[in-house]
Amino acid sequence: MKKTNFLFLFSFAFLIGGGIGERLFAQVMVNYGSIIYSANDTIFANGGISNFKDAAGTGVVGGTFRNSGYVYLTGDWTNTSGNAAFTDVVGTNGNSSITCFMVGGNQTIQGQDVTEFHNLDLEGTGVKQLNGVNAIIRDTLNLNDREFATGTNSAYVTNTSPAAIQLTSGYVSSLDGGTLVRSTNSPQVYLFPVGSSLGTQRYRPVEITPDDNAPSDFAVRLANTDATNEGYPINQKEPNITSVNPLYYHQITRPVGNSSASSITIYYDPASDGLAFGIGHWQEQPEWRNVPAALPVSGKFGLSALSTEHWDFTFPSPAFSLIRLLNECGELFVPNAFSPDNNGENDMECVYGRCIEKLYFAIYDRWGEKVFETTDLKQCWDGSYKGKQMNTAVFVYYLKATLTTGEEITKKGNISLLR
Repeated sequence: MKKTNFLFLFSFAFLIGGGIGERLFAQVMVNYGSIIYSANDTIFANGGISNFKDAAGTGVVGGTFRNSGYVYLTGDWTNTSGNAAFTDVVGTNGNSSITCFMVGGNQTIQGQDVTEFHNLDLEGTGVKQLNGVNAIIRDTLNLNDREFATGTNSAYVTNTSPAAIQLTSGYVSSLDGGTLVRSTNSPQVYLFPVGSSLGTQRYRPVEITPDDNAPSDFAVRLANTDATNEGYPINQKEPNITSVNPLYYHQITRPVGNSSASSITIYYDPASDGLAFGIGHWQEQPEWRNVPAALPVSGKFGLSALSTEHWDFTFPSPAFSLIRLLNECGELFVPNAFSPDNNGENDMECVYGRCIEKLYFAIYDRWGEKVFETTDLKQCWDGSYKGKQMNTAVFVYYLKATLTTGEEITKKGNISLLR
């Protein structure tokens, strides 16, 4: 069908497509108080769509879209109709094919009334943003490679499926007061793909895994600024914290629900964010306090990850940040005795320690002959030399290691091999 450019003003009660698969092209679509119904059709608006109350201004609730097909727009979406615009709720929460595609450049969802989208698909170029109004996505939010800027508002994804948010490299950004909110009802991993283009562009997602099936809503925001600027001074910290990340922090809350607790995983980039060995939370004193967290690991998205389990969301503060700790790497430990008798206890001579980036570990007999050496942290000595088991004796070791903090450590000592 040839595309026709014109101002399309809806001022009648129903629009019914001429047949299944019918396509309607319009330059601008303005709906004053009508019900737009298209049966499995596609609506193309080479511009914005404005959904209003009736033109006479009598206060009659108007502007509803009962669309069972697709809506494409290159301009802004405006809803001041007094309702949620897409009012046909049949097939929501993961089962609807009703999709609104935003395919232009910078586009805005605005108006006085919250729109309840079935599926919202962000494409084209530029930033898609909320302006003075929240948005609710009942089925799937597909970010693709776009930034969805909520500003000081919130985007709610109410479909409880962990797959309700799709993306390639897109993310949700928010200013102070704005968030990405997801509904949950199972102990599965829920991704919050949060990032920011404010200043330095960052993608620093969070994953939340509820401990139980209790229905809950979780809200997450990447605050791409020094936490001090938003009321959480990074120099106020308990003594065992040496530093709080000055580049950004996360706001993580559970505004709705009563799940017993949840695991939180925060992703970060050591190369640009600096090293981190813990998660801090703003609480009590008030000050930043160390949260029990697992050691950093290489995670998804090409990033590293820190996790804390069974977090109790009754703490009122939303602020979480990466932190550095005193003695965060602990001591390198080389056991002074082992017994390679295959009983499952102390059968190997290994180097133990946190934060080891590289090492050289060598063992010598009493005459100074080298019987073992390695640069592999995972390789241990089994008490053999040239394929033969060595007898009970005392050996000397030499260890040189470089930690991820840049610190170099050299150690020497004795090892007793017991048979």
